[in-house]
Amino acid sequence: MKTTDEYGQKLVELIERSAMIDRLVVKSRQAAIDVKQELEELRSKQRETTNMLHRLENSSSNAWENIGGGG
Repeated sequence: MKTTDEYGQKLVELIERSAMIDRLVVKSRQAAIDVKQELEELRSKQRETTNMLHRLENSSSNAWENIGGGG
């Protein structure tokens, strides 16, 4: 049979592991929030770049039409 000290030690280990799990849960949630924020920033930059490319494409088409029509 295990002694009271052994059970006490196991209880301490259980509490420590539970605390470690709790810290990891908090850390993973924060990481998820950080990743979502970074992803939204990248999506925003992607939309800006896409809009710029469309404007450039449209302005280039108009410029070529103007040149072809005698400017």
